Amino acid sequence: MLHRVWELKRHFGKTARGTVLCRNWPSALCVGAFFAWCGVAVAPVQANDLQLSGPQVAQLETEGTEDFLILQTNLHPPYQELQNGLLRGYSVAVLNCVFERISVGYGLAIAPRQRNRQMVQSGQADGFFLARISDAMDEYAVASKPLALEKWVWVSLYGSADDPHISQAPDPDGFATVGAILGSNEAEWLEEQGFKDLMRVPSLASLVAQVAAGRVDYALVDKKSFEIARNELSLGADKFMLQFERYAPLVVYFSKRYVAAHPDLLGKLNGVLEFCETRPMHLEPWERDSIERLQLPTVRQFAKTPELLTIVETLIRDAKRPSSDQKRLTDAEWTALARIGQSSPKAIEISENALSEYLRAFQISSDAQIAEAFVFDVHGQILGMSRLTSDYDQSDEAQFQMTESINQDHALITDIRFDASTKTFLSQITVPIVDPQSGRTLAALTVGLNVSAALRPES
Repeated sequence: MLHRVWELKRHFGKTARGTVLCRNWPSALCVGAFFAWCGVAVAPVQANDLQLSGPQVAQLETEGTEDFLILQTNLHPPYQELQNGLLRGYSVAVLNCVFERISVGYGLAIAPRQRNRQMVQSGQADGFFLARISDAMDEYAVASKPLALEKWVWVSLYGSADDPHISQAPDPDGFATVGAILGSNEAEWLEEQGFKDLMRVPSLASLVAQVAAGRVDYALVDKKSFEIARNELSLGADKFMLQFERYAPLVVYFSKRYVAAHPDLLGKLNGVLEFCETRPMHLEPWERDSIERLQLPTVRQFAKTPELLTIVETLIRDAKRPSSDQKRLTDAEWTALARIGQSSPKAIEISENALSEYLRAFQISSDAQIAEAFVFDVHGQILGMSRLTSDYDQSDEAQFQMTESINQDHALITDIRFDASTKTFLSQITVPIVDPQSGRTLAALTVGLNVSAALRPES
């Protein structure tokens, strides 16, 4: 199958002008036609799965074939899975949305993950997904922004932690038997951590079965994928114990060869990902409870420090309230430059003020648990920031309600999202900044909590 897919790509994907398969089609239709030409039994997502608006008209185009690309993938529910003979899943839907927006035709081919990586490295494929961000991959491929977020957990038999040969958390030098799926992201990470005697099994279902049978003490897996496999095996949740290990962003890796030949594609893809945005990872009860007990008191205390209050009051007193048009233009310039990693004149001015310096000191003192901190006034305008924010006007954001909160002890804690600029998973905590004399809300403080550092068990 892989040989036939690659030959088709060579025929339709040549850079000279000629016939190309599904050029400028909606991506869902493009992939469907691609597999039809290949004779591959696996069918992709249908256009109506993505709720595309307007008529879907397929048309062959004979000009400009250079953008057509082939991506390798593997089955990994719920991200890539077969449903009634069709390749569906969250990551496939996101890619269909992205490639439709940038008008690029593409094909998918399924193979084991190790084979996919080898094909990209040898130049037989343009890229593959989903993959964790790794130094080894970075040597020959370039990562997109994340399409999905995984939560990796250690799975063991309930009560097995009482076994004296098994510690609460597996250790590379310990006696516990540790398992992972052959060629998986988790297996690669475990090798990097020094786990040498891994038990590698071909599928998640077999790995879960090995844990259930007591032949594997600990398995490192994605929590969502584990729950699907456990249900398919008709095993109860009370049979297993889960211990959180880490969050992992999953990306599309494009070969450096392809990126060099198409230098604009990755920028375009990353630019529209915000419109096909990855789903936030909802905070579980234990995560929210941990933030409320351990991090929220620190944020509230910081919002009440005399130094912070003095600086904020001074900035508010000296600030000139811009008109609505000025505010909109400032925000537009700020946002446009921030998307390409640059600062507008207003952003530079704010980043150099006393409040921003104070926020940076607070971030540095957090021992990597805080990735960002910024303050905005009751009009939603940024007053200070530890690093560049994505926009200037916060009045359309959920955290803006903190400037109007009647209950000034209230705090807003958001679900987890991956922040591409810091490459960290953030849960934002927002609290009001209140004048202790008058009881008036002056502004609001938002702190981006690095959950990978703050919510690890040892934290």
